[in-house]
Amino acid sequence: MKVIAWNVALAALMVLIALVALEGYLRYTIAPMQQGTLYEYTLKSKRYKTMKANAHVRVFGADVRTNELGFRDQRASVPPKQPGEFRIVVLGDSFTFGPGVEYDHLYTSLLEARLRRMHPEVRVINLAVEGYNIIQYEAVLEEVGLALQPDMVLVGMFPVNDFEVGDYDNHRRIAAGGRSEVPWYLSFYVYRAYLHRIPELAHKALARLLPVAAAHTPDRGWTENIGALQKIAAIARERKVPLGVLLLPHTLGFETQRTVYFAPVKAFCEAEQLNCFDLLEQFRALGVRDGALRLNAVDSHPNEQYNRLIADELVPYVSAMLPAALPWSEETKQPTRQP
Repeated sequence: MKVIAWNVALAALMVLIALVALEGYLRYTIAPMQQGTLYEYTLKSKRYKTMKANAHVRVFGADVRTNELGFRDQRASVPPKQPGEFRIVVLGDSFTFGPGVEYDHLYTSLLEARLRRMHPEVRVINLAVEGYNIIQYEAVLEEVGLALQPDMVLVGMFPVNDFEVGDYDNHRRIAAGGRSEVPWYLSFYVYRAYLHRIPELAHKALARLLPVAAAHTPDRGWTENIGALQKIAAIARERKVPLGVLLLPHTLGFETQRTVYFAPVKAFCEAEQLNCFDLLEQFRALGVRDGALRLNAVDSHPNEQYNRLIADELVPYVSAMLPAALPWSEETKQPTRQP
C-alpha cells in the first residue's frame, strides 16, 4: 500500500510540475489578458455594464482605446456628421469589439476602408461591447446610436450566446452594488487552454447518465432577446434606414453551431423578413478549418484572419444595401451617381 501511495503521490507531483511549466510557457508566449481597467457598472444605463470614456488598456497585447462615448475608437470623439456622409453603426459583443486585435484590423475598420474605396462618404462606427446580448444592443442603439444619425444599422449577432441573460443579470446585480464574482481558476492560462475541458466533459457525461426532463416553459433569454431584436427592426423601419443582421460564427464547433444555434435564428429571420447574413455558411463554403481562426491557445475569440474574412464577405452584402444615389470614388472608374 505504501508503494502505491508513493507512486500516486509521485505521479501527482509530476503532473503538477508539468502544469506549472505549461502555465509558465503560455504566459511567456501569450501577452496578458488585460492590462488596465476598462469597464464600469451603472444603473443609469439599461446596459448596466459600460466601457469607460477615453480609456486606454491592452488586451492580449493589442492596444484598446475608447472615445468620449465609451466605445472602441482611435479618435477621442466621433466628429459631427458631415453633409453627404453615410453612417453605418455596428452593434455587437466581443466578436465585434475584437479583444486581442488591433483597431485597424477589426472587421468594422476593414469594412469601412474597403467601402470608402468605392464610396468615400461611408463611415463605419463600432458600438460593440464585450459581454453584451441583444437586449444591450438595443439599449446602445437607443442611448447612443440614434444620436449619431445612422444611415444604416448592422447587428453583429453572435448566436452562440446572444440569447442568454445570465451575464446581463450579473451586470445589473453588480451595478446595484453586488460583488463581481469571477472564479479564481479562470486567471490560469493552463485552465483556459486545456483544463476547462475536464468539467465540460464531466457535465456532458453526467447529463447522459442522469438526463433531466426538458422544461416546457418559454425560454426567457430567447424571448427577451428576440423582443429586443424586434425593437431594433422597428426602430430601423421607423427611421427608414436599412438593417442588416450579421450571424457571426464562433471559431470552434462549426457543425454544432449550424444545427443548434444558427438554425432557429435563421428561421426567425425568415419569418420576420429580416435581412440576415449567415457568415457561418460562408466560412464553410470557403473551407475554413474548425478552430483555425481563434485568437490564441487560451482564448477562442477571433484573430485577425477571422476579421479579414468577415470583412471580405461583408463588402458585397453591405454594398447591396447602399443607396443608388451614393457617389462613387473616381478611383473605381465608375460614373458618379447623382440623386
